[in-house]
Amino acid sequence: MSVSAVIENGTTLVPIRSIFESLQAEVTWDQTTQTVTAVKDNFTLQLQVGSLVALRNGQPISLQVPGKIIESSTMVPLRFVSESLGAEVRWDEPSKTVVIQSKDLGSQEIIIQSAPENADPLYNKILQALLKADESITFDTTNRNQYGSTEKVIAVAEKVLQDHPYLNHTESFEIRINSGNSQQIKITFHYNFPSRDVREMNQAVDEKAREIIKRVIQPGMTELEKEKALHDYVVLNTKFDYENYQKGTIAKESYTAYGVLVKGVGVCQGYASAMCKLLPMVGIECRMMVGTGKTARGAEEPHGWNLVKIEGQWYHLDVNWDDPIPDQPGAIRYTYFNLSDQEIKKDHSWSEQPIT
Repeated sequence: MSVSAVIENGTTLVPIRSIFESLQAEVTWDQTTQTVTAVKDNFTLQLQVGSLVALRNGQPISLQVPGKIIESSTMVPLRFVSESLGAEVRWDEPSKTVVIQSKDLGSQEIIIQSAPENADPLYNKILQALLKADESITFDTTNRNQYGSTEKVIAVAEKVLQDHPYLNHTESFEIRINSGNSQQIKITFHYNFPSRDVREMNQAVDEKAREIIKRVIQPGMTELEKEKALHDYVVLNTKFDYENYQKGTIAKESYTAYGVLVKGVGVCQGYASAMCKLLPMVGIECRMMVGTGKTARGAEEPHGWNLVKIEGQWYHLDVNWDDPIPDQPGAIRYTYFNLSDQEIKKDHSWSEQPIT
């Protein structure tokens, strides 16, 4: 979606065109009246920005929150739209995830992960910039205590990348802060690739992730079954970039979700980033761990893997080390599938506090 879903007064708002078209409705927009119309089968919905009343086949329906425009996208209440079009909507509070299931879509589900309530506005601004591969952003604020130094701004940017490692195509940030009655923060992003290429890579990852989920995730799967299905897909469809690893000539793409999901080649950071892209899309919390791994020869080297939350419990997941090296088509290991702190410490180490 062009803008992340947000929660306002307990109601999830989504970009209207994205959600309507996902439900196979035809969408038109009247700029003069600020009204969006969606037509699907025998349903016609009309909703005017700022109004608390929408029309369904000409009949008024009250809304808890009016439609509004955020970053040039028309945002509307998700549940009203989906249920009006005959879809079932489920809400998962722990992962802040909406699941929409429509009979007209067969056995497929639409899954939307919402932004946290009361999210940091600078965090959201940076996140949207990285999603669109913007070269720079400008952010105005009067909150000097929250953003009063370069270090504080960097901390926000690093938090975005920790939460969304699949967007990490940056070499560095350039930050300038102009202070007066208010503060203006300008962040320039220096990417590993031209910004147009990054934008295309992000789009390719989104499309591939949706394709994978459509292929391997079935309605009614448990969290564990979803995790295993995505783990297996990545192992079976990715080859560790072993030859370049040995030569010290690893391509930058191999460190990314793009390398793993789209090109089918990657190293540990790419595997972990790919899982951080896929798992939240099916409602599973996922984090990226950075530390060291002990090789078969006993040497320690930088390494990345995942933490996943399955049925309320955090586990370590190292998809990279479950992928045989050299590549063995059809082979899957589960040596590093959902390990406790104690179990994975035999050859992994990190500086953060244990999860159990």
